Amino acid sequence: MALRMTVILTLGILLSAVGSAVAHSNEVAPSRHVSMARSQQDGPTDRAELEVFLDELLAQEMKDHHIAGATVSIVKDGELLLAKGYGYADLENGIPVDPEQTGFYIGSVTKLFTWTAVMQLVEQGKLDLDADINRYLDFRIPDTYPQPITLKHLLTHTPGFEELYFERLSPDAAELMPSREWLVSHMPARVRPPGDCAAYSNYGTSLAGYIVARLSGQPYDEYIQEQILNPLGMVHSSTRWPLPAELRARATVGYTYVDGAFQRFPDYLGQPAVVPSGGMHASATDMARFMIAHLEGGHYSDATIAEARILKEATAQQMHSTLYSHEPQLLGTAYGFFDFSDNGQRTLGHSGEAAPINSLLLLLPDQNLGVFVSYNSEGGAELINQHLGFQRAFFDHYYPAPAVEPIQPPANFSERAGRFEGSYKVTSSSYTTLEKVAGLMGSTVKISDSGDGALLLTTPWGEWRFVEVEPLYFRQVDSPIGIAFRTDDQGRVTHMATDLTPMFAFEKIKWYEAPGFNMALVLGCVMVFVSMIPAVSIRALRNRRQGGDATPAPRGARAAQWIILGVCALNLLFVVGTLLWGDPLPLFGVSMFTRDGTIDVETAQLTFSRTPGRQTLCSKAGSFVRAGSNGTSGPPVAEQ
Repeated sequence: MALRMTVILTLGILLSAVGSAVAHSNEVAPSRHVSMARSQQDGPTDRAELEVFLDELLAQEMKDHHIAGATVSIVKDGELLLAKGYGYADLENGIPVDPEQTGFYIGSVTKLFTWTAVMQLVEQGKLDLDADINRYLDFRIPDTYPQPITLKHLLTHTPGFEELYFERLSPDAAELMPSREWLVSHMPARVRPPGDCAAYSNYGTSLAGYIVARLSGQPYDEYIQEQILNPLGMVHSSTRWPLPAELRARATVGYTYVDGAFQRFPDYLGQPAVVPSGGMHASATDMARFMIAHLEGGHYSDATIAEARILKEATAQQMHSTLYSHEPQLLGTAYGFFDFSDNGQRTLGHSGEAAPINSLLLLLPDQNLGVFVSYNSEGGAELINQHLGFQRAFFDHYYPAPAVEPIQPPANFSERAGRFEGSYKVTSSSYTTLEKVAGLMGSTVKISDSGDGALLLTTPWGEWRFVEVEPLYFRQVDSPIGIAFRTDDQGRVTHMATDLTPMFAFEKIKWYEAPGFNMALVLGCVMVFVSMIPAVSIRALRNRRQGGDATPAPRGARAAQWIILGVCALNLLFVVGTLLWGDPLPLFGVSMFTRDGTIDVETAQLTFSRTPGRQTLCSKAGSFVRAGSNGTSGPPVAEQ
């Protein structure tokens, strides 16, 4: 339910919003309103002005969102323009964030390293992006559909897998499994043909990382270290687990904010198989090197590195080109990067959450500009969503939005509005496992006729009007944000996609799949089950008062009464157990209970603080539910 609520909340907020210098500051500037006056520059060019802007922005963000520490790096024209740390990596010991040495788990931004590795092997002729991935595996993905899954499908999150979250984390190192064993035992079902629709897939990226290891002949972490990190001089970064001692000593602690105080996030271990989808540990200046390499056509050099190349120029350009979009009118996905274009600037990016650490990477190829920011506290989840938070403030300051001409609805649209009306759920969902229960109770978006010639998109957090521009394509009345619909061969609407979420779409659901119906059904059943308790009690009390005057009920009737009572009690236990099982942390295989049956207070506090009404989980790119480590014991699991 938290996943569903988060995705819809993210969409709702998105629609409504729409020479090097390494410095350090461990004391956040006094809170003051961040000036949103639009810069007359063509992006950040003055280092001093950029630092003032970031100081104000980060101070405000850290205060408003209860963030203990943050780090940022900006690159432009092949050089580090600015890197800076804010607040503390370790509050208890007074250790400040250092942009060069403090490591942050970057969550799903790790995927960009996995996709870079895939493209390196493509350059070497070891991988074919159009080949069936079964060619590269030592186990088999079932032939559920005639079309095989290819690496292009993995790159664009269109392999057709359902998305599962259970057992990605473990509180016990003894429960960690070899990558192959985990990938085989936790393989999600194929629920749609590959290439049919985007549905953010962590399993797909984990498969890609496993393929990198098999085809290179090296473990994934060794390959990344030798082929990307070492050539770029990323000496404060790693995908290894356990994290090397020298990096672990400099890793930031992760924090939540509970009852007016920061609390350490509990340690959990990520399965090795999922490291390629979210287990990278890196510093801000190291991420600057990675951004420069991508912006400079795969090439990197500085005062200490004369010449490094992680990709051929043509390959780097290919990675930044659009590979898939739901509809031609909508923003899409490049080779692992998502199109986060904003305010007229083509922007490629990826966000990541290794709870509670949240990160965002943005590349503006036309401006030769790269931006990386990471927050070590749970509140940062609200700042890394594409088009929102940090990106919104940065773009509005340096790249003011061009004016958008409002559009008027066509006169006869009301006659066609009915075909679009209904409820829609996110495609990154479970379809075949018990995790589907959370979806039945989760939030959806609703499309209805506004009554004035437009479509009304309704979420629990607001309503927005969209006007038809052409058949099946609509634009928000006063912004360039668009939505598009897909129909089946009988002309019935089946899906909706948006500019804001290239990593997934929304699927139109039947009336009996709607959360409202299922919630009413569950409540009705619960009332029936509960009603049996007073009914049986009253009957027993009446019979006792009547004593010997009462005609004894037949033995079969008495047995049936107790059977009914038992069935109702068991059903109540099932409903309660399902709700507890559906909690965000147990979905990852992390229970609030310890092995001896006592409650882990730290975990319980975290569990109940991450409520559906708060945007604590995000996709990616839209960032999603995940729990992770505080950077001291092992790689967390993270999605976009």
